[in-house]
This record gives sequence, structure tokens and C-alpha cells, in this order.
Amino acid sequence: MERTPQRAAGERPRGPARDLNCLVVAPTDPLTGGPRTGALRRLLNPPPGVRYKLATDRLRYPKRAASYEFNPANVALVAARFALEHIIPIDQKGAAVVHSFFWDVRKFDRRWVHESDQSFGQFMLGYNNIGGTVRRLANEGFSSYLNSRWCAGAVTWSEWAKRGFAEDGVDPSKVFVIPPPFEALDSGREHRGCNFLYIGREFRRKGGDATLRAFRSLKGGSGCRLVFVGPLGTAESRGIVRSDPRVGQSDSLPGGTLQSEVWPVTDVFVLPTRADAFALAVVDAMRRGIPVVATRIPAIAEVVQDGVSGLLSEVGDEEGLRDNMQRLADDSEARLRMGRNAKARAGSLFSPEKVGRALREVYRLGE
Repeated sequence: MERTPQRAAGERPRGPARDLNCLVVAPTDPLTGGPRTGALRRLLNPPPGVRYKLATDRLRYPKRAASYEFNPANVALVAARFALEHIIPIDQKGAAVVHSFFWDVRKFDRRWVHESDQSFGQFMLGYNNIGGTVRRLANEGFSSYLNSRWCAGAVTWSEWAKRGFAEDGVDPSKVFVIPPPFEALDSGREHRGCNFLYIGREFRRKGGDATLRAFRSLKGGSGCRLVFVGPLGTAESRGIVRSDPRVGQSDSLPGGTLQSEVWPVTDVFVLPTRADAFALAVVDAMRRGIPVVATRIPAIAEVVQDGVSGLLSEVGDEEGLRDNMQRLADDSEARLRMGRNAKARAGSLFSPEKVGRALREVYRLGE
């Protein structure tokens, strides 16, 4: 999963690590008003000797931009904000390195590191089905930006995404797989039955419809409950929620409520996503010792070991999704076993200490 930067043959070892000031340039989450989750995980877990300073947005994305839905109004809003934000200069004074996130294309006047959960080409094709000449030209422009001599490296979160950067034209030697850091958390509280949790901002892409249909069809499910956090996108979904008292639904919940009330009583996390770059909520579940029921998209399949730390089904296979949910609803021992395995795997892959050391080495490239 992780590729640690290696020195070139004959290169002299570096001296002791010096303290390093890093300017983080990250977009604001339109819903929370803070940095997006990937950037926030970095800010909360700086590598040893690294001091972060966040360059906050001068402009805010509209709330509708929290969705990746491709429509003319959404594209126009995001494009206008993106263009205006890049006209306004950023104060880089005092920073030894800049760490930019996602699709920022500013010209920095010092060494910088770029981070994204997927390549630009993967984003265009997987989320919005944009291919052909438009995708090729966009890939060439963004790859040229990352291949410039001032870019120390491109950080991504999965081997699948790393391959995407290379396919887009980015020098593979500049791409490093360093996922966001997550510390392990205590297990939840004892309770009866089996509680499922779904979290998804985009109803169809995240599989909200499939989750509700699968839960409704569970057999002997009087002891099962579903907490559904996300909007309801169809009349069918609204009907399921209204008619099934076992389902509790909210368009969104404050982070504190999720942390203190919802996660501690969750037994299984469900995310039958149809398209995703990584799905950090999957890691959030695993680090708590919660098994995951999800779809076998490339990045999730790198993290969740099918049958070991969770259960995976193919995209669109609602019968397989239901069977996986049923299996864990019926077998508390399997839930506990997979939960323990999930927590151990999250600790191995996402340890802040391990991730921080690897990222610190990328920051030092080009010194």
C-alpha cells in the first residue's frame, strides 16, 4: 500500500531532520466550512518536526458544490469560484514547502507537494464519464504541472490511483502512495441486535438506494436497525424510511453526534458505492473495529480484505449486498472477528506515525 521515498544510488544520506514549516493549501468543504476530510486528517496529524499553517479560502464554494454531480449549473458555479480563487495570491512567506490538495493549480514560488485521492483522468472518467479529447487535453495540462521541477512529488492514497497518475502522464518516480493518517479508537458500547450505518452525501453514487432496498429485504430483522446519514433521492427511498420504524434518517449529522452517539453503537458500516476514489468513511469504521460491507471498487478492495475485515460485492449486485448484510446481521461472532481484523489492518496501513514518516521524506525531496 505504501511506497516510501528512496534515495538515488550514490546519493549522500541527509543529515538530521530539521523542523520544517509547511503551508497547506486546501479547499473548504462547502457543508462543514472547514478543510475537506483528507486535508483535515493531515492537519490533525503533522509528521514529526513539521509545523502546518493552513491557507484558508478567501472564497467559499456553494453548498451544492459538495456534490460531484455533473450538470451545467454546478459546473458553472465551481468553475467561477475556482478561477477567482486562483487570481488571489497566497502568502507563502516562511514556508519551506507547500502542500496543495486536489485540483489546485496555482504556481507556487517554492517547492511543493500535491495530494489527491485519484488522478485527474480517473476523476473525469469515473465521476462524470468525460473521455475523448477533453480528457486527454486536461490530463496533459495537469500532468505537465505535476512534472515541473518545483513539484517534489504527487501524494495519493492507493495503488489504483498511482497507476492513474502514471497513465495520465505523470512521472511515476514522483508519485507516492501515502494514505491519510487515522489513529485507532476504542470499540463501541454493548447493545442488543445489529446496527447498520450508512453515510453518503450523494444518494445514487454512494449507493443509498441499494442500501435501503437491501436493508428492507433482510430476513428476521426485528433486531436490526439502520442509521442512514445522507439525503434521500427518490420517492421509493422516502417511502422506505416512512414505512420502516427500524430506519432512522438524517440528511446530515454534526461530527460530534456521529463521534459520541452513532459510531459507538454501530456494528456494521455499509457503503455500496458505485464510484469512489477511496471512501475515507470506510477507514473511519475500520479503525473503530467495525466490519465493512461495500462494493469491490479498486481502492476499497485494497483496504478491505473480503471475508477477513469485511464483505465485498460487485457494483450493482444488490443480491450480493443483501446477502452480505444478512450474513453479518445473523452472525455476531463473524462481526466481532472481522471487526478485530479491520482494526488491526487500519492500524497497519493508516498509523499516524508510519504515514507521517513517509510524508516527511517527500517534503524533504529536493532539499
